[in-house]
Order: sequence, then structure tokens, then C-alpha cells
Amino acid sequence: MTYLVMARKYRPSTFDEVVGQTHVTTTLKNAIQTNRISHAYLFAGPRGTGKTTVARILAKALNCKEGPTPQPCNRCDSCREIAIGRSLDVMEIDGASNNSVDDIRTLRENIRYVPSQSKYKVYIIDEVHMLSDSAFNALLKTLEEPPAHAIFVFATTEPHKLPQTVLSRCQRFDFRRIPTTDLVKTISDIAEKENLEVEKEATYILARRADGSLRDLLSLLDQVIAYGSESEPVEGGKKTISSVLLTETLGLVNLDKLFEITDVIGEKNAAKGILILNQLMDSGIDLPEFVNSLLQHLRDLLIAKVSGDSNELFDLSDVYLQKYREKSKAFTEIDILRMIKMVADLNMNLKRASDPRVLLEMTLMKILKMESSVDLAELLNRLDQLKGCSSAGMLGSGNISSGNPTKPKIPSLSPEKPVMGKQSVDVQEETSAPSDTPAIQDSYIKTEVISLEDIQKRWNEVLGEVKNNKLSLWSLIKDGEVIGLEDDTLTIEFHNGNSFHKKQAERRENLNLIQKALGDLFTQPLKLKFELNQLKGSSPDESGNTKSNGGAGPTQIAEDPLVKSIFDNFEGEIIR
Repeated sequence: MTYLVMARKYRPSTFDEVVGQTHVTTTLKNAIQTNRISHAYLFAGPRGTGKTTVARILAKALNCKEGPTPQPCNRCDSCREIAIGRSLDVMEIDGASNNSVDDIRTLRENIRYVPSQSKYKVYIIDEVHMLSDSAFNALLKTLEEPPAHAIFVFATTEPHKLPQTVLSRCQRFDFRRIPTTDLVKTISDIAEKENLEVEKEATYILARRADGSLRDLLSLLDQVIAYGSESEPVEGGKKTISSVLLTETLGLVNLDKLFEITDVIGEKNAAKGILILNQLMDSGIDLPEFVNSLLQHLRDLLIAKVSGDSNELFDLSDVYLQKYREKSKAFTEIDILRMIKMVADLNMNLKRASDPRVLLEMTLMKILKMESSVDLAELLNRLDQLKGCSSAGMLGSGNISSGNPTKPKIPSLSPEKPVMGKQSVDVQEETSAPSDTPAIQDSYIKTEVISLEDIQKRWNEVLGEVKNNKLSLWSLIKDGEVIGLEDDTLTIEFHNGNSFHKKQAERRENLNLIQKALGDLFTQPLKLKFELNQLKGSSPDESGNTKSNGGAGPTQIAEDPLVKSIFDNFEGEIIR
């Protein structure tokens, strides 16, 4: 007898045997049981998920000698003829090769005749999206009002290519990718029937490789069994299928090799990394396959980093799952995201590269030389601390004493109610948590009237005092313009493009520093109010209209002088 491949040998013959499509089979069984049978069905979904199989089971259920019944007997002549594809009343049409309008006209002529032996004529059109537009148009009227004995079942992997006029005339069922747990269980069941011993890790590798397709899973299992047919059987006469055998048969990248690359990245060992790549190339590994495997590996590393104790997002055995959690501790989430981006870019450029191997080695070197990400705010704080220490040594007097390099505590402001409904914000009236330190206004006594001109003339001195205390704050407020003084309230204006600077200046600790610099210079308290001028600082777009930017984006931040100096000295980059 001719050998029957597993994909055909273990094809489901009843609705209950269909794997992973309960939402479809339950609906169809209930429809048959309650006699609510539609004249047209559309089965859509990924390849190998059971669309054509369910269509055949539906045809058997409708034409079974005991039916229509949700449980076809598979023993009567009608069920057996449909199962082997010889039934005159169930026609399977390949939409890819029978896609012309003439083919549809022939179908329309034959559909008028009653079934020869069965209750229904069932037309199963596979890959229906391949029909031409004229063929679809010729089918519309018949599809909407077919004879009482005719039922259409369309199967497709690309339902978006079907005209809406066809979709509206069908009951649509979307088939899902089969979950990994169901695929693993199917392998175990078939292994028992085929007298096989499949390692647990091998079942997960097969399930992941199948990518939700049961047909692909059975085809891969057939291939592996054929490759390992000469292997020695284990105790009990069972053949063993190991993860090593799978890797050799299917040309996969061993997970242990991917973990070695992860260790190399963590150690910044370029020589060892190039050596591992060379070993993989010599073993004949397919480069696109390796890059895809590395991308999946980094994805699992990221998921292990962020998912905590959840196992729902993995299709791995417990051993490798624990290993991913341990290895992910060596990297931050941002670092893994940056590595994923580099490998994803490599995957896109690999096809048009004249020498893919060189491109792969360059990408690995970029990852190895990648420095760990540092938060920009944290970096600025560190620079402020360094600036404070150096200033303490040079000044010897003033706000920072030469004997104590620690920066003085700046008292915070007393909270008052905020003013609502104004574009400008009086930061003295901003609501905040009560402070343990006295307000700065109480530290000075008003002695004489200060004019706006006096403050404008000596504004550079105020900026210099701020610069000595906090370099990053100076870089933010140096672009501000002193425009008004009323009732001891000083107004500082920022242009529209500097809204980021305005927001930072309004922060409580920054506000205290500016007020202290003003108080030390003019020996009396001053309130501060920051405004954003919408008419200044806007850049015209291509159409000549004014284009405003309410916040600082990555480009604007990168243009800041302080940030530029950081990039120059530390080779930094903005990653979000």
C-alpha cells in the first residue's frame, strides 16, 4: 500500500477532532442541529489551520445517511466518498487554476441539476481570492439566490482581496493560528500512535517552527522521522526524536548558540563573538534563518525581562524559560530594544547586501560596542554634581564654601492657590506640597525700588550666578527675555519653540535657584512669572504658514548646547 503522509493520515474526520477551532466547529454543529444552514460560508485564516478540512466535514455532516447531523458516521457510502474525494455531489474547485469567467459560467449551468445521490450539492472553492473580477461578478447572482440544494463553501488565506459584494453574501468564519499548547499535545498524541519518543524540548521546537499550522507541524514531523529512521530505538522499540536531531534536519539555530551570543554581548568580547559567527557559517547555517532566530531570541529576552512570572507569552519549555529570565537580568529594557532594532534593520538590508556575512559581522560589532543606556536627566544631575564640586574648589567663597564642597540647600517657596485661565503662569501661585524651609521672600528685606532697566542691565550677572550653581538650568533660562516688572513680580518670556525650557524653569527646585540669584544680587525678594510668546520662535512650513511647536521634540533637545556637549564627549544618542 502507498505510504500516506501524516498530514493526510491524521486529517480530522469529525468536528470534535478539529484542533484549535472550537469557535467554528461549535457554531456549525449548532447550526446543523437547529436546521439553520446557510447557503454560503467563507472560511478565512492562515494556512494549515483546517479550512478545507472543516469544509469537507461540513459536507459529510449535511449529506450523511443519518443526517444532516453534527456527528457524521464516516461509515455510509456518502461519508466515505466525500472522505476520499470521489463524491459526485461535493466538488472541490481550485480557485487559482479555475479562475476565469468561463469556469464560473460552467458552474452556474451545472448547479441547476439536483444531487445524484446526496441531499445537497456542496461547492468547495479553495483560494477563492484568486478568482478574477469578472468571475466574481458572474457568481454574484447565483451566490445570493442559489437553488435550495446548493451550498457554497469558500476558503481563503487572504479575505481582504474578496469584493465586499461577495463578503456580504456569506457567513464568515475566521480560523485562528493553533496555540502552541494544542500543537504540543497533538505531537504527544501522534507520537504515541506512531511508537515515537519525542523529547519535551523537541516538541516545543516543532510547535514554534510550525507557527500555528497543524499541517506544517505534521509535515515537519514526517521529515524528521525520515531523517532519523536509522537511529537506534530506545527501550520498548520506540524511535527517539531529540532537539539535536531536529536542529540537524531542519537547519535550525541551536538555542544554546544564541545564548552564547547573548553572553558575548554582555561580556563585550568581540573576538569570541566573531569566532561563534565563523563556526555558524562553517556549519552551513542559512544567514536569513540565523538572523530571524536571533531576532526571536532577543524578543524572548525582552519578554522575559518585562513579563515577570507570567508564562503566557512564551512557547518554550520550563528549562529555557528559566534561562531567559536569568540572562535578561544582564540587560536593561532599553538596551534590548536597541539590539532588536539593529537586528531588525539587518534583516531588512540582508536581501540586497552584496556580502551578507560582512553585514552580519558589522551588526554584531555595533551591538558589542553599544554602551548601556543612561537617562538624560540622570546624566545632567551627575554633571551638576561635578560642576558643584569643581566650583567649590575654585571659588573659596560665596554660595559654596571652599571648606565644604556640598551645595547649599535652597529654600522652597510657600504654596499659594494657582491662577486659572491664563496662558502665563505665576509660579509663586502654583500649588505644591508644603515646604519645611522658609520662603525665599522672607530671607530678604525690601530696601529700595528696583526698576526693570536695572534688572535687564544686570541679568547676565543673574545668569552667571545660576550657572555657578546649576549648569543645566543656566542652559535652559539663558534664552529667556526679561520683559516686565510689576508689584515685585518679574516676567520672563520664552519664545514658542522654547516651551520645554519654560516648563523646566517652572520646576520648584529650579525656581528657587533663580530667585536666590536675584535676591543675592538685588537684596530684596522678587516673584517670578514665566510666559510663552506664541508669535516668536515659530518656523514657517513649506506652505509659508507659521508652524508652532508646543513642546521640545528629540531634534530640539539635541540642538541644546549642553546636550550637544554631552553627545560630543560621551558619544550619546537620543533613543526615546
